[in-house]
Amino acid sequence: MKTLHMSGLLAAVALIATACSPMPAAPTVAPTQVPAPTQPPAPTEAPAPTAIPLATEAPAATEAPAAQPPAMQTAVYQINPSASEASFALNEELMGVPTVVVGVTPKVAGTITVDWNNPANTTISKLEIDATDFKTDNERRNGAIHRFVLQTGQYPTIEFEPTALEGLPSSAKPGDLLNFKVTGNLKIRDITNPVTFDVAVTAGEDEISGEAQTVITRAAYQLSIPSVPIVANVTEEVTLTLKFVAARQ
Repeated sequence: MKTLHMSGLLAAVALIATACSPMPAAPTVAPTQVPAPTQPPAPTEAPAPTAIPLATEAPAATEAPAAQPPAMQTAVYQINPSASEASFALNEELMGVPTVVVGVTPKVAGTITVDWNNPANTTISKLEIDATDFKTDNERRNGAIHRFVLQTGQYPTIEFEPTALEGLPSSAKPGDLLNFKVTGNLKIRDITNPVTFDVAVTAGEDEISGEAQTVITRAAYQLSIPSVPIVANVTEEVTLTLKFVAARQ
């Protein structure tokens, strides 16, 4: 019993000694600085949402701009003798009957150069008419015209060389009807005089057609009519007409 009591006493002493020993210091932890609360950023305006097509939806087709026709440039048109003619007309009394004498030839040569960007710049080449081919409705008259009036054996060609065009617009398109004047030098036999033609033209992209007309006097070109009993009162004025079709080259 004494042994047990002594053991208990020692245990109690040891417990007291332990209790009185200084406790090891707890590790110090540096206080963590708590950041000051930040203000939430001001809300920015969200961009408008972009429509995203569904994967199965084909993108909308973009309509292609309408094709513009190419701008027309300067074009050269050549007179087509198979569709053109030059003529003269005058009045006379044939065996006492008033008669209109008309002489016609299809043999006309020349070109017309049209500036479609500015039709006022249009030019016409020298025109040549084959006088040897003039025909009327009377063979005897034809012979007199060729031998005595026009003297086509010596002067086979009538020429007109334009010097100015007046009245053309600054803009035009195929299909427009254009009215203007062409002034130039008209040569019949060996005599040349200035004349002015009134012209009406229908302009097409591939073809132009029209008519030109003027009036001259026989005296200006010394065109004498042979004196025959059956012909009288031949008019002094002669109407010259050119009807033409010209194809683009």
